[in-house]
Amino acid sequence: MNGVRLRRAAVVVSSLAGAACARPVARVAADSAATAARVDDSMLALRTQHAGDFIDTARATMSVLLKHPETVVLDSLTVVQPPKDGGAWPTPYVCGRIGGKPGIGGRTTMTPFVYQSRINVFLQDQANGTAFAALHARTCDNPAAHVLLRSSGR
Repeated sequence: MNGVRLRRAAVVVSSLAGAACARPVARVAADSAATAARVDDSMLALRTQHAGDFIDTARATMSVLLKHPETVVLDSLTVVQPPKDGGAWPTPYVCGRIGGKPGIGGRTTMTPFVYQSRINVFLQDQANGTAFAALHARTCDNPAAHVLLRSSGR
C-alpha cells in the first residue's frame, strides 16, 4: 500500500515539476514576442520622426537630375517603410513625382520616381515601364508597408 502511495506521489510530483517548468517557457516566449513588438514599434517611430529629413535629402538629390535644379517640382511625396524582410527592416523609400524645366528626359509632364538613397533612384521611363511598375508595387503600393509621412511636395 505504501509503495502505491509513493508511486502516486512520484507521479504527482513529476507532473507538477513538468508543469512548473513549462510555464516559464511560455512566459519567455510571450515576453520575447512583446519585446519584439516594442522594438518594431520603436523602429517605426524613429523612422517616422526622421521621415521629413529623408524627404529633404530626396528633394536635394532629385533636383540635381534637372538641367535647372532650382525649377524642381516634387509632388505626391510619400515615405514608405516596407515590411520586415528576413527579420530585418529594409531602408524606407520616398515615392513621388518629379518635374521641372526641362523635365526628366525633356518631358513636360511629371515623372514618377522611387528614391531609396542618393545612389538608388528609380525613374519611370518608356524603357523600364514593366520593371518600374513591379518596383513601385513592391515598395510604394505594398499594402503591408507602413506609410511614415505624406507630403504635397514643392
